[in-house]
Amino acid sequence: MVDQHVLSSRLNALDEYLVELKAFAHWSREEFLGDPHRHHLAERFLHLACECVLDISQHVISDMGFRQPEDYKDSMEVLRQEGILGDDLAKRLKGWMGFRNVLVHLYLAIDHNQSYDTIHNELGDLEDFKKNMAQLLRS
Repeated sequence: MVDQHVLSSRLNALDEYLVELKAFAHWSREEFLGDPHRHHLAERFLHLACECVLDISQHVISDMGFRQPEDYKDSMEVLRQEGILGDDLAKRLKGWMGFRNVLVHLYLAIDHNQSYDTIHNELGDLEDFKKNMAQLLRS
C-alpha cells in the first residue's frame, strides 16, 4: 500500500514546480537564453521536478514491494514492468532521468536551448506521470 500522505505531498510539490516552469514558457527563446538568472532558475525548477519524479517513484517502488531499481532510469522501468506506467511514458521519463543527470552533474555544460525546448515541449510528460501516480491515491 502506498503511503497516501507521502505521495500526496510529493505530487503537490511536483504540481507547484510545473506551475513555476509553465511561467517560463511566456519568454521568447532570446529572452530566456539572454538572461542567466532566468534560465538558471528555470533549470533549478526542472531539476526539482525531476527529483520529485524520482522521489515518488522510489516511494511507490518501496511501498509496493517491487524490485529495487539499479539506477534512476531503471526506476521508470520497474514502474513500467509493474503496469503503473505505460511503455511510451516510461521511455520518455527515462529521458528525463538522463536530463536530470546533466542538470546535477554536468551543470557547466547545460545546453540552455535544451532547457527552453523542454519547458515548451515536454512538460506534458510530467503531467502524465502526475496523473498516473494520482491514480494510486484512489486505489
